Amino acid sequence: MTTESLKVQYLRQQVDRGIREIFAAQVEIAARKISHSKQNSRTGALMDSLRSPRYTITQSGEGVEAHVRILTYMRFMDMRKVGNWKIYNRQVWGILYHDVRARVRYEFEDFIARQREQLQQSLSAQ
Repeated sequence: MTTESLKVQYLRQQVDRGIREIFAAQVEIAARKISHSKQNSRTGALMDSLRSPRYTITQSGEGVEAHVRILTYMRFMDMRKVGNWKIYNRQVWGILYHDVRARVRYEFEDFIARQREQLQQSLSAQ
């Protein structure tokens, strides 16, 4: 396994973790907002899409690329006129560009050290 493939593997893991964190936060927000409103009958598609997210993460050059399917109207739920849910922009930007980016920036060396340790253990066991 080359260093490059370890980098892509690590990026894929972190982006996947970030996307799952985003959907978990969005489910929590939607559940809270729905329980405080009279929109229970109209939010089935939203909750279904958040609880069973559809996304793919693929290698793109030296990095990864994520494609996430969301309901079109979810982007508008952040608007004050619609309800100011803070369900899309704050979650995506906050989690991906703050949390995931920080993990990638500062924890990659620890990931490499763990991989090296596992490789050495598996070689010595043979």
